[in-house]
Amino acid sequence: MTTATKQHDRITISLPHGYLREIKSLAAELAVSQSELIATAFDAYRQSQKKQKIQEMAQMMADEYCYNSELIALTALDSEDFR
Repeated sequence: MTTATKQHDRITISLPHGYLREIKSLAAELAVSQSELIATAFDAYRQSQKKQKIQEMAQMMADEYCYNSELIALTALDSEDFR
């Protein structure tokens, strides 16, 4: 059986005073490494940013549908029965 090896990049960052203590404490509480905690937090942040962008695009499309005269003309078809 082959075990997949994850590739990791090592970085050095500066954090506000007190963050390290909180990171160590939370990592211990969750029984994960500090690296895993930070990677998980970054993944959650990245996902929230993607979700926000999708919501913004959906709102733009909703606005376009409401205010574009060519699209408004098609609303009469919304309730038609096409059978």
